[in-house]
Amino acid sequence: MSNSRVRGRLVSGVLVRVKTPMMKVEVEERGDRVIIQVEGRLAGIFVPELENCWNAARARHRAREIAVDLKNVTCVDRAGRSLLQRMHGHGVEFLRAGLATQDILDQITGDPHTA
Repeated sequence: MSNSRVRGRLVSGVLVRVKTPMMKVEVEERGDRVIIQVEGRLAGIFVPELENCWNAARARHRAREIAVDLKNVTCVDRAGRSLLQRMHGHGVEFLRAGLATQDILDQITGDPHTA
């Protein structure tokens, strides 16, 4: 998977392709819980994408536990951190994370052994 997407825009009548950072979210049902796997940047305009996926999973799977796999997250900004705090407040379990993301999760959950 590439961590960029190509977008086009017209500049003086010419289509210019621009690579921009992106995020990938996959939702998977596993037994009695739903796993949301996140890859890429949990930052900027991509934070609402994860929030929408989370809210949709909550609405569709009311009886199931929701967990988030952050192993492949490369960056978390303030908005991303705020979303993770809200998710934790609603009982979301964080499964795995890279070192930088794990540090953020430890601060949110108060548990150095979250992931």
